Amino acid sequence: MYKTVRRLQTLVLAAILTISAPTAAQAASAAVPETPVSLHMDMNSRGVSIYNGYTSYVMGYRASENDTFTVTSDENGVDLEDVTMNYYLLTYMGDSQKYLECTVHGLRPGAHYPVVRPETVEKERESGDLYDYLERCYMVEFEWENTRKTYYFSLYPENEMDEYRNLHLGKWEQDNKGWRYRYDGEYLTSWVQVEDTWYYMGPDGYMETGWLEYKGDWYYLDPTTGAMRTNCTVDGFKINGSGIRV
Repeated sequence: MYKTVRRLQTLVLAAILTISAPTAAQAASAAVPETPVSLHMDMNSRGVSIYNGYTSYVMGYRASENDTFTVTSDENGVDLEDVTMNYYLLTYMGDSQKYLECTVHGLRPGAHYPVVRPETVEKERESGDLYDYLERCYMVEFEWENTRKTYYFSLYPENEMDEYRNLHLGKWEQDNKGWRYRYDGEYLTSWVQVEDTWYYMGPDGYMETGWLEYKGDWYYLDPTTGAMRTNCTVDGFKINGSGIRV
């Protein structure tokens, strides 16, 4: 009981911004230029329409609490170390509320950041609301100088994500440099599952082949098709059912 009361007190003391109706300041913020950075999911999934807490729906990502992403600069003049990243929780129970969960000052190229902060996952799981995507969403906001860019996420249990990660409606495209996979108007990067087969796309969107080191593990991508190999032996190394060299 004591822990429950303390948790409620912490929530009350958290930064709360009421967004039940757009104010003049909120309307003005919509005109702020977008921060010239891009968020790349480490495991791609089908997009979903998410309520943004104001009066409209925006396209966002389905993700689990295990999902991570990387950030790249879209312009040579932007140093990721100068970019700030804010994590928010948005709830729609009664008046919409926006909670600032964490701020990260200075980003690192190649770093893998969680979609939702671990402390937020723990708090929301204890309250039983972690996957209540009809009543809440999770938001990541980037800021640099006088710019801002926002991404939205709906959280699902990891064991339900397989169906959303398996893409069918994209299109393979080939040029003199290699193969890319275009989905929902953009070329995907990192891990892409297409009709039950996993591929890895580099930062430039092109399919990679051969040995790949990812988050400390080694994977083998077929030199011809690019498909991730599983349950086999390559160059004397055994590869398990998850594609990891053991």
